[in-house]
Amino acid sequence: MTATGTKTGGGTGGANSGRGTTGGAKSGRGTTGGAAGGRGGGATRGSGTGGTTRGNAGGGGTRTTGSRLVRYTVVGGVVLALLAGVGAITAGVLSGEGYLPGDSLREVWTTERETVGSDSGNGAWAAGDTVVSSRSDGVTGFDARSGARRWRYAPPAGEAVCSVSRTAEDGVALIAQGARGVPGAEPAGAREGCATVVALDLADGRALWRAARTPGDGEIRDEKDVVAVGGGLAVVRDEYAYWGYDWADGQPGFVRPDRAVRALDLRTGKPRWSAAVPKGCFPRGVAAGKRQVLALVVCGGDDVRLASFDPADGSHRWTTELDERRVLGWVTHMPVLLSAEPAVVSVDGLDMSGYPTVLSFGDDGSRQGRIAPGTDGVGRVSTAAPAQAQIAYGRLYAIEAYDHETITAFDLRSGRRLWHADLADLEDVLGLRVADGRVTALVDLYASRGEDGLLVLDADTGEERDMRTFPDSVAAFPDEIRDLFAYEGRLIPARTGGYRPFTAYEER
Repeated sequence: MTATGTKTGGGTGGANSGRGTTGGAKSGRGTTGGAAGGRGGGATRGSGTGGTTRGNAGGGGTRTTGSRLVRYTVVGGVVLALLAGVGAITAGVLSGEGYLPGDSLREVWTTERETVGSDSGNGAWAAGDTVVSSRSDGVTGFDARSGARRWRYAPPAGEAVCSVSRTAEDGVALIAQGARGVPGAEPAGAREGCATVVALDLADGRALWRAARTPGDGEIRDEKDVVAVGGGLAVVRDEYAYWGYDWADGQPGFVRPDRAVRALDLRTGKPRWSAAVPKGCFPRGVAAGKRQVLALVVCGGDDVRLASFDPADGSHRWTTELDERRVLGWVTHMPVLLSAEPAVVSVDGLDMSGYPTVLSFGDDGSRQGRIAPGTDGVGRVSTAAPAQAQIAYGRLYAIEAYDHETITAFDLRSGRRLWHADLADLEDVLGLRVADGRVTALVDLYASRGEDGLLVLDADTGEERDMRTFPDSVAAFPDEIRDLFAYEGRLIPARTGGYRPFTAYEER
């Protein structure tokens, strides 16, 4: 399936063929260029001018009237033809520019632009009628109906948000915050480094509870998978800078690695259990679901593996190698947990492409699909943000990252490529949302700075279901969109730090 055919043809395309904004994208569905052109042509050709004027002119006594009628009818026909032609062209232009009712989206509200970027703690969630943006300097909730700011949570003076949970559950998200420590000071002080976990109620920004966390050092950096939510649990990963050294045991601030993954009640913060991390291993990332809690663990010095724990009591279920063919180092391959259910890990550096390989695992830890660049026609996928890689229906939906012009669906169990949509003539794909059996994609139309588009594909087949246009630019580049949310028929892109956190669009 390709989207190329939807951008060609259409009777009125010629007037705007340089930007391709008229006939093609709409004529395939008969909504704008093609339909409007057909109506214009029919009205002009069907005016019946010749026969009527000739008949009237042939009758005696009515010649003057007939002559007048000829003139009036010819003039009227020309006017109708011009109006029809202008109408078709106007409809095509309005459609292409995102102003035609029923075929375009309009901006309903937007939040204020954030002029300063954020180097840690970036995240976004949606909970009920609230959309929430997180940055290093705090967390802000906005009304999904109006865009008005509802609440603001800011860490204490001198502290910053360093990590957030990838998802929220039951309207609660986790953040980890702390103060930057003094370089070379060991161990880190109580408030130095990412030393405090806070559970935020996303409806009103209240801190439901706080818990201490042991940080590895006094640095504040952008850390992944420090905290996670799932199955009614808040899962926290403690750390220690020198776990890999034999002499670390017994040093001040030492945390036992086999008890460094902890679960608390998501709503109350009450401790539930400490996980039985395998002997000789220490955790470097966590994810949580209803059926299992996962941790990336480093074993035997520098071998990253995947471990599973029972969410009821933290008991160890299984540990498996990420790649049976080689040892994967933490710094070299930088694995990231994309999902707990199903278990999906993104791993860098498994080939020379510079793009990640996605690995999936069964409930028993068995290795399943391997989605690697260059195999089975697979391009270079990006997993850096939810808007670039979504997991749903047992599949990975991803933007191929080399040119951002292809959307691909993969079966996670087998790694097989199910379908791909080549959108080369639409230019960059800016972000994805997968829900209700559809893949909704924001696209940069023809690299235009003034307009973007919305493409809807069938999640099972990749076939095009709809195409809309925006009268303005939704994003300047693909990495700007972090996630896509929907509320009451509105589409709400979430952007990275340094830009407007949210903008809401709805059908015109």
